[in-house]
Amino acid sequence: MSKAIYDPGEAGFKLARSPFYLMAHADHKYHDDMDAVLAKRGMSKSIYRIMTVLRETEPASIGEITEDALLKRSTVSRIVDRMLESGFVVTAPAEEDARITQVSLTEAGHAQLREMTPIINRQFVRATQGIAEEELAQLVKTLQKIGENLSKSPIE
Repeated sequence: MSKAIYDPGEAGFKLARSPFYLMAHADHKYHDDMDAVLAKRGMSKSIYRIMTVLRETEPASIGEITEDALLKRSTVSRIVDRMLESGFVVTAPAEEDARITQVSLTEAGHAQLREMTPIINRQFVRATQGIAEEELAQLVKTLQKIGENLSKSPIE
């Protein structure tokens, strides 16, 4: 099969074969379900995503969280404020530059994350059902390559 059938510039292109449409479609379904599950527990995807970023990189600056969580800076700042009020995080000025705010999870934040992770894991298991480990590894590798390609100079 030719790569051309996936190319929107080609006559044989069909949306149902577009890798970017299919990624967006899967992402939309995944996050719709996540919204419903998390909302039942008073949580949002954005809060969960920020907690996950902090679990991997703690403390993290607002800028680092923005980049890793794929959210806008104003959104991250607003959510971090809500997380402060909920007792999930603490903030402090960075030692090397007091203008930079560092964010860390509190024990309550870690506990909330531990509580939510098995629920999110069920969504992952459901989403990857019938997909071999090698297929999943190849998908991740392919998506990383696409991300790297798109991180290069824009088309215009």
